[in-house]
Amino acid sequence: MVKIIFKNMESSQLARGELEDRVLYLIKKYPQLKSHQITLTVEMENSPLQAGPDLFSVSSIISGPSIKRLKMKKSSHNFYLAVAGLIDSLKLLISDELDRLNKSTKRLSYSTKKEFYE
Repeated sequence: MVKIIFKNMESSQLARGELEDRVLYLIKKYPQLKSHQITLTVEMENSPLQAGPDLFSVSSIISGPSIKRLKMKKSSHNFYLAVAGLIDSLKLLISDELDRLNKSTKRLSYSTKKEFYE
């Protein structure tokens, strides 16, 4: 289940659509994420004291049965660059986490087989 939260800015269908497309890409790439809760938070910081570009931050929290709690936050002056940076980082982090889980499962099954045959 995917939940999108907007902080310090109004909800935008364009931003929501972009985030949903990117998350669906992650779910297609890693089908294990179907049973996980994915929460995305979009923030915009604009200083009332100084003139300058806005700062967009996109953060994610993924929790579920296999991945217990995975947090990531990326920021950029462009919304699309922040989303792209977050998704790229999540791909690496999720693949590392799933590899770690697979190795621990293999190690556990190997140790139980070894004890069984002794």
